[in-house]
Amino acid sequence: MKIRSPHRILVVRRDNIGDLVCTTPFLRSLRQALPGAHIAALVNSYNRAVLDGNTDVNEVFSYEKLKHQSRIGGRVLALYARMKLIADMRGRRFDLAILAKPGFDQHGLRMARMAGARRILGFPPLRGEKADGLSDFITGNPEGLHEVEAVALAGKMLGIEQSPGKMRVFPDAGLVEDARRRLEQCGHGVRWLALHISAREKTRRWPLEKFVALIHALADIPDLGFAIFWSPGSANNPMHPGDDEKAAALLQRCSGNKVVAMPTRQLEELNAGIAACDYFLGSDGGAMHVAAGLDLPIVALFENSEFKRTHWYPWQVRHRLLQPQTFAVEDIEEAQVEAAIREIVGG
Repeated sequence: MKIRSPHRILVVRRDNIGDLVCTTPFLRSLRQALPGAHIAALVNSYNRAVLDGNTDVNEVFSYEKLKHQSRIGGRVLALYARMKLIADMRGRRFDLAILAKPGFDQHGLRMARMAGARRILGFPPLRGEKADGLSDFITGNPEGLHEVEAVALAGKMLGIEQSPGKMRVFPDAGLVEDARRRLEQCGHGVRWLALHISAREKTRRWPLEKFVALIHALADIPDLGFAIFWSPGSANNPMHPGDDEKAAALLQRCSGNKVVAMPTRQLEELNAGIAACDYFLGSDGGAMHVAAGLDLPIVALFENSEFKRTHWYPWQVRHRLLQPQTFAVEDIEEAQVEAAIREIVGG
């Protein structure tokens, strides 16, 4: 049964950066179908910047996940902020909340109920899962679909039949200009390859030695430069482990090769820094999807998983997706990556 013309809609997507980027085509189709509706999004503080500048949403509600707070005081403040957030959402009197996560979203359902939405649309629960308050079920099987296509199944319940378009990210223009100035200190007329050397999961990490060998191998392309991005922080940080040490080692060993460090402490800076580049190389993850949302040609390093290859590939952008014969990304050969980059950049 289709839901007819809701006027006040809350879209819930409280996952990681890439998940929210993959939801932007749905938000676009929702805005096109309901141009006069008030469309809000409920996200978390970690991925909120994905929606900065996105005119398909009227407002964004965000909260900090408690697991990101290590101290009692921080947790108390986060809980207080969440109570205020819930009160603000209830004041909007939403006609409909959409749980825009393929598969049953128990936590999203709880937030939508606290927001006071009159109807809640989401994927049905599996056997044994409780779905109190889920008034409308998304029909259609997300299996075998890209994440973008799976999210778009929610639109069919609103009569939206067109295929989803591109993902869209809108970086801050001032931050983009700052990033370009940083790159131009290394020279003008340079085409910049963004190298994102981090990955949250160990099986997605490409080794330092291979990044170093790759940069040296591509040094014969005279107008190609390398912008190095990484997750901030030390590898020993128990709350937010990063790759500061890996980045420092790479920069030291590749000095003199048009290599520029692009430290980014906030997602806003990452979005802008990647936007200042011409191409992207990195593992499956949030930064790769940001690059796709910016329409950059991509060389993507994926684990040897059919599901990941078909569900998370760079959506509607020119790309080369590489997988190893084994499972882990570390086993992708440097020569394969070099050949893919030369194809992408034309050098």
